[in-house]
Amino acid sequence: MLDELTNEPIPFVNILVQGTRIGCASDSLGKFQLQSTGGRKRDTLLIAAMGYELQKVPISPLSDQFLSIELKPTAINLKEAVIKPGENPALRILRKIMANKSNNNPDQLDAYQYKAYHKVEFDMNNFTEKIKKNIFLRSFSFIFNNADTTADGVTYLPILLTESSSDFYFRKDPPARKELVKARRSVGLKGPKIMKFAEDMYLAPDIYNEFVLILDKNFPSPINNNYKAAYRYYLIDSLFLNNTYCYYLQFKPKQKEDIAFTGEMYVDAVSYAVIQIDLSFSITANVNFVRNYWIRQQYEKVDSIHTMLHKSQVIGDFTVVENSKEMTGFFGRKTSVYQDYKINLPQEDNFYKNLDRITFEDSATIRDESFWQKARIDSLSAQEKSIVSMIDTLEKQAKFRLLKNSVKSISSGWIPLQKFEIGDFYSFYSYNNIEKNRLKVGIRAQQLFDNRFSFKTYIAYGTFDEQLKYFAESKITITRFRSKETRVGGMLKKDLMQPGRSATIFPLDHVLSSLSNLGSYTNRSIVNNKELFLERQWVTGFTTRITVFQSTWLPLDELAYTVKYNNVISYQKPSFAYAGLKLSARFAFGERNLSAAFGDGTKGNLFPNYPVISFNCEKGIQDFLKGEFNSTKLKLRIEDKLRIARFGYSLLRIEGGKTWGRLPYTFLETPLANPLLFNDETAFNLLNYLEFVSDQYLSIMWEHHFEGLLFNRIPLIKKLKWRELFFAKMYAGTLSNSNKNSEYALPKNTTYLTQPYFEIGMGIENIFKFSRVDFLWRLNYNNKEDGYQFLAKPMFQFKF
Repeated sequence: MLDELTNEPIPFVNILVQGTRIGCASDSLGKFQLQSTGGRKRDTLLIAAMGYELQKVPISPLSDQFLSIELKPTAINLKEAVIKPGENPALRILRKIMANKSNNNPDQLDAYQYKAYHKVEFDMNNFTEKIKKNIFLRSFSFIFNNADTTADGVTYLPILLTESSSDFYFRKDPPARKELVKARRSVGLKGPKIMKFAEDMYLAPDIYNEFVLILDKNFPSPINNNYKAAYRYYLIDSLFLNNTYCYYLQFKPKQKEDIAFTGEMYVDAVSYAVIQIDLSFSITANVNFVRNYWIRQQYEKVDSIHTMLHKSQVIGDFTVVENSKEMTGFFGRKTSVYQDYKINLPQEDNFYKNLDRITFEDSATIRDESFWQKARIDSLSAQEKSIVSMIDTLEKQAKFRLLKNSVKSISSGWIPLQKFEIGDFYSFYSYNNIEKNRLKVGIRAQQLFDNRFSFKTYIAYGTFDEQLKYFAESKITITRFRSKETRVGGMLKKDLMQPGRSATIFPLDHVLSSLSNLGSYTNRSIVNNKELFLERQWVTGFTTRITVFQSTWLPLDELAYTVKYNNVISYQKPSFAYAGLKLSARFAFGERNLSAAFGDGTKGNLFPNYPVISFNCEKGIQDFLKGEFNSTKLKLRIEDKLRIARFGYSLLRIEGGKTWGRLPYTFLETPLANPLLFNDETAFNLLNYLEFVSDQYLSIMWEHHFEGLLFNRIPLIKKLKWRELFFAKMYAGTLSNSNKNSEYALPKNTTYLTQPYFEIGMGIENIFKFSRVDFLWRLNYNNKEDGYQFLAKPMFQFKF
């Protein structure tokens, strides 16, 4: 609906099919959708809006139509009106919705179950003739034969289709949710970031929760208990929708830059259950890479009493460069259909016992087309069917395979060669003051023998120390049933080791590490590691591992392993050997193929309400595999993301441990340090390596991300869409008298703590969407050599 004079959209226009009770209203952007089925066909729409002339628009009742309607403004002389303050009538209805919320919330039922079918399609959009002639695409001009155009003239090309069929079960007391995925497949161009978008779109927002998690952002639900804080509401009309008499309300954020929805909902006038709700947000909501995002949830009564979700639709318009007219993004479209509800008929207790939130049937990824034809509740469109044939044709072309592999190599550093990969070419060459020029080449295979076997190996050589280094690691799955897997593996490694270096920063021999080091290299050793492990994934998200290990450390450069004899005579020991057993366990609820190795990161927890917990118990055994020391070590790490309503989220990392036994510093604990130019969230960014050692420690790292809550309220700054964060880090540790007075000397510039070490700071993220800068202050121990009391460090990240 457009104004004839200004060509601006007209919101809340009433549309009626003449001679019927079928009608609707346009949304806040002037858009509407009207469907008429059955009965006598009508051929006229009546269009009415305050301040505009009544208009009759002829339509064709037998075909789909896209209309652009212009309304003519009218000049009306009004008599004097006296307006007195009163309550917004929409708020009276909202109070009724709140009062009946527990009756209408499905999660207040004793139990329910249903069958679900999900379909997600991704389409590249905003094509131009210039794009079609691009040097990388012109060899594949046939793919544009599958292109189509939206109603508003945007050209799009389907590139990816994913489907999923599953059974879902819920029980209230004791609480349990389980999903059995019977089939899932992906066809098309499966880049890692696009697949991350696809996973996010599988999540169906629950409007009965206080907050709705979309693209890792916390949106307040329009029917949350504190609804007045985030939204303005408007009662537009009362009408029939699907034979149910409803109130029609619209809502929008109180401040357009806030992370909140614009939308409309239809509410049952008797039960005050939501019958249909549309939620949307756009580029103004400070969510990266999103032009527009629209969700429609439709509910139906399944037993004449309970209103349950029947259909969920999502359309996302994603982009890299805002407001660009070139091909800069893609559409994501999801349709989910839910049926065969069973209410208050829980399964047997044994059914809910284990921790699995999602279980995949063993044949879920190899279902044939006949299965999908039966499983589909919503059939494929012609464009969706074309994706399969298009990808088959592309994969047969050598030029396309070269282009795909090149893109993959740039992002991962590994060059694909059929089933194997060569790399990481970002570490083919690096420089440090021990090896000087370091040359390295590796090979890996990740999915051999039905995805049961993987291995990785490399060799490296330093031109100055003239030593050959090597690494080899492999893992094989020996049993597999649904989410349960048993794996065995081993590792051999001889290479440089830097104690206190975080595993989440660039590898030690990455070319960026060579270019960005701010600290000293003097505490590196040559380490020979050997490991053999047995690992068991008991359920999705819980894995344990038992490891036999042997490790030999040899000093390098200026470093020396000094040992005192009777506290009088000192000598240089050529090496230390440490061997024994390790038992480790990790819990990351819902994460598949989870490693139990302590310190391994997660690929992205699907269920952010649960912390990630890592545990490690290590027993050093003297004279076992030539080990020289008896010791016991315990470590526990907890990582969590705490969402705090409208105030963003906090990242919390807590780790503590204790060591029993007299050990050289190489096997004691040291805080993770990061003397590099680039920031590392998981390390102390103003510490040098091996500043402190301890045998009992506690590390706490806290970051709070306000998601633009403050910057969005500052004129001009809010246009930059920056986001603010604050953080504090603490490391407390002690060294027992046994190790303080041991025969094993500490290296130069290494000591033990007499009070906790602190770093604090603030940061600005979302700078140009991909970068963040932290401003860090070191609060104590400022008399250290080569130390910094203040630094600003950048980092790069991909975040919505």
